[in-house]
Amino acid sequence: MKKVMGIVLIFVAWQIVSIWINSQLLLPSPIDTFKRLSQLIISGRIFPPLLNTLLKAMIGFFMALAAGFFTGFLMGLNKVFYELLRPLISVVQSVPIISWLALAMLWWGVGDKGPIVIVFLTLFPIVTLNVYEGVLNIDKKLVEMAKIYKVKRSRIFRDIYLGSVFPFVVSAISVSTGLLWKSVAVAEFMAGSRGIGVEIAWAKSKLETVDVFAYTVLLVLLGIASEVFLRSIERKFSY
Repeated sequence: MKKVMGIVLIFVAWQIVSIWINSQLLLPSPIDTFKRLSQLIISGRIFPPLLNTLLKAMIGFFMALAAGFFTGFLMGLNKVFYELLRPLISVVQSVPIISWLALAMLWWGVGDKGPIVIVFLTLFPIVTLNVYEGVLNIDKKLVEMAKIYKVKRSRIFRDIYLGSVFPFVVSAISVSTGLLWKSVAVAEFMAGSRGIGVEIAWAKSKLETVDVFAYTVLLVLLGIASEVFLRSIERKFSY
């Protein structure tokens, strides 16, 4: 109930400020924004860029999840790998998105590769470091006991290693979903040829502010839907 009240408060404040500014060019009202969003949905115009953005976001996300999981495990299990890879992770994490975007445009030009790579580079350090922390929290005595009782390695890995790392992976994904849609939209805006970010760029160039807000609301809804889905998965595996 409190969350619903918080959302209502946001829309009320938005409506009041929109009325006070009294300019559709500067700040369209929430009513006009959702009306425009519904028009884009009904007309079907929104689906091609939406599907393109979803595809790029998911490719970059799963690439980061797979690479980060593998790298985080290596770093957690072996100090040599940690010493070798930690500086690389720090560099990737510290470089601003705008710098990666500039390089992506130089290397691949405008297209789909840039946004996918940007999503990957944004999320990869987060997943890697969370998995690394999860490996460090594995109960070493429990692993030794399992080996003494000759428990199969596959079961040790599944029940002990994955069981200990799973909460950290969930945490990484939770943080990543907040950055996922932001990073892919920014990358599309700057270096994309298709997608929601490109639609926002076109709307901005044509001074169609209500379209900018409509597409932005869509990205926010995607973020909320991702978070709700993640929580349902987390609850399912927690029992």
